[in-house]
Amino acid sequence: MAGHQGRLMSSAVQATSNVGNIRKIDFLMSPERDFPRREAGASYRYVLCSTPRSGSNLIGDMLHATQLAGDPQEYLNTRYIAGFMRSLGDGTRQMPVEQYMAQLEKRRSSANGVFGIKIHYEHIAAQWPKRLGQAMRFLRQFDQFVLLTRRDKVAQAVSLHKARQSQIWSSLDYKFMPEDDPRRTAVVEYDARRIMRALSDLVDQEEAWRVALNHLAKPFVEIAYEDVVADYVGESHKLLRVLGIDPAQASVTAPNIRKQGADNDPMIARFKAMLGVAADHPA
Repeated sequence: MAGHQGRLMSSAVQATSNVGNIRKIDFLMSPERDFPRREAGASYRYVLCSTPRSGSNLIGDMLHATQLAGDPQEYLNTRYIAGFMRSLGDGTRQMPVEQYMAQLEKRRSSANGVFGIKIHYEHIAAQWPKRLGQAMRFLRQFDQFVLLTRRDKVAQAVSLHKARQSQIWSSLDYKFMPEDDPRRTAVVEYDARRIMRALSDLVDQEEAWRVALNHLAKPFVEIAYEDVVADYVGESHKLLRVLGIDPAQASVTAPNIRKQGADNDPMIARFKAMLGVAADHPA
């Protein structure tokens, strides 16, 4: 993947006190999860342009399960970068971004040459602070963009508030938690200010993605979380076709979906009432 700016990707990131999170990330970045090594790297690259709690794990898991669409993880997330460095097992602490991406492509491109990455816009801002031009040059290396959105922004914000407070981001977290991990029984309290900050963050990130995609003038499609929940197989097939993958070659079955922030969550209704928005009215 030529042409990246050579900013260092470092594993010297903010430490986390949650051992379970580190174990989960080490699993996601481990060589055991790699595809057979592809020395030529990727021949087709796509980005899941996401915001937190937009169903990106659901989409990413589906794409990985097909074995035809790479393994779109948060490769620009500093904690995942740290996990990648640990996976090398040679004490490497940093490397140029082009070397990092080249190694990822060799490990995480499926046999057909497809490589995917999931990026929250906050990862772009963290890797290239005040260097939008460098970020755009990085993104231009990709062939296809998929903007993942969620129509009910209040439900998304409440879900993000709960994830931030509990540090439980997906069902996979439970697999790597010690039995005595306090997160298993933690109760997240309603906090209007924190939910409002989460809502503001989500709107900022989604709008930043829209500006970036318009600036790039690259092909992109938009997929809404609510549509995926309503028709998982249909939306999955739609996305596969966008990526040039024949759905007939991919076995896609609907999982038992636990919605990120249930519609009847009283915290959602309470926050909407504070805003003067009817609970059954799309936010």
